[in-house]
Parts: sequence; C-alpha cells; structure tokens
Amino acid sequence: MTHDPHAFTGPRPPHDGGQGTVRGGLVGCGPLSAACLLRWHAARLDRPLPPRDALAAELLTAQRAFIVPATGGQRAVLPWDWLSGTNDWLRAQGLPLRARGLWGVRRADALERHLHRLFTAGTPAVGLEFSPRLQHYGLLSAYQPGPTLRATLLVDGSDLHLAPRVGVGGVFWIEEGGPTRAGP
Repeated sequence: MTHDPHAFTGPRPPHDGGQGTVRGGLVGCGPLSAACLLRWHAARLDRPLPPRDALAAELLTAQRAFIVPATGGQRAVLPWDWLSGTNDWLRAQGLPLRARGLWGVRRADALERHLHRLFTAGTPAVGLEFSPRLQHYGLLSAYQPGPTLRATLLVDGSDLHLAPRVGVGGVFWIEEGGPTRAGP
C-alpha cells in the first residue's frame, strides 16, 4: 500500500546542517536541531537569541550531549535529555516556550497524528531515528505515512524512519506556553 507524502508548508526554520566543533567534538544533531527550532520560535516572538551555532553550543551542555567513543567526535543526546535539557534552558532564559516530544518503539500511528497536527499548524518538527541504520535528529520537510513512518530531512532530502522496525524513533517540537516538566 502506497501512502502519499505530506510536505511541511509553513515558513522554514534555518537548516540544521554543517555542525561546528565545540570542546573536542561536533556540537551534535540534538543541540543543533533544537537551536534551529528555538530560533524559529524566538523570531516569531521577536525575542533575540544567539546565532545558531552559539545557541547549539549552549544547548549541548543543557541536553547533556556526550561524545560517543570511537566515532571521531560525534555527540549523542538521549531523547529525554533533548526534552529536559531544552526545557531547562528555556526556563533559565524565561522564554514562554516549551519543548515537547513523543518517542518510542513502533509508535507510527501516534507519531503520524502529531506530525499531521504540527504540519497543519505550520509548526516545524524534529525527527529522531535511532536504529542500526542511522542515529540522528533532524528538521523535517515531509513525512510519508506507513509502517516505518518515513520522513524527509530538510537539510539534504535524505530519509529518517520515525518508527523503525528495529530501534526507536520520535518527533520533537517547541510550542508556546511556559516550559513544563519534560516528557512525552
């Protein structure tokens, strides 16, 4: 069964490609994707934030990003740390935003409902795939319903599987309203 792709039609956030290095490793796709979402929302609120890479370096600490051994400096962020760290940073800045997310094993239907809601509202989202094929967070430009809920990355058009057959996937977003306790 073929499912039609659904494209994000809202104003595009800055792309999350080209990671800089910070303290001996790449800043990481978790902090970089969060920085892009935060800058997009802050611009709508007319609130200045540091440039993308400087903001990602701040979020690196807040999200407890760690260098993965034997990867040449690749950093990783656990899904709950993406949420709690981003919300901790938002609280410290006094921004009226909160990070939200939904992730898990084989949750394609719930993830698809959230993506539909976000894309319909013109709200950008970050996808997560942690599988033997790929370990990455990235801003999404489209998604295609189906068993693995394939999504297209904004930066280069490559795919994430948000409900991989083996592994964990998810969707993360920022919404207005004060940061609350992090969690799905």
